[in-house]
Amino acid sequence: MRAEARALGEALLQHHKAITTQKPPGKRILTTTYTIRYGVLCDRAKLPHLVRMVGPFLSEIAEWCELEGYPPLHALAVGESQVPGQGYGGAGGFSAANWVADVEQCIRFTDYPTSMP
Repeated sequence: MRAEARALGEALLQHHKAITTQKPPGKRILTTTYTIRYGVLCDRAKLPHLVRMVGPFLSEIAEWCELEGYPPLHALAVGESQVPGQGYGGAGGFSAANWVADVEQCIRFTDYPTSMP
């Protein structure tokens, strides 16, 4: 995994922990409550220059999640329109058609590691 993907993954893990602590998931999950925009994610990862080309790095995170048997952590990353980009489908074997369910599964998952490998 490239350093940029690791940094983005760290930021996503931190976001996941913070948002699920602040707003524990209830019966219904609103994706807009739990997602993070690409620009904010890239800023938190100290990679603001990647905002327009973050997709390949998120794909690496998706592949890592698939390999480890984790829900798709990259599902939390969205564009300005509050949905993921076109590259979401197929990344790590995850489907764009299942994105809302992927976000819910990710938010409800409690066994992510505390840091990226």
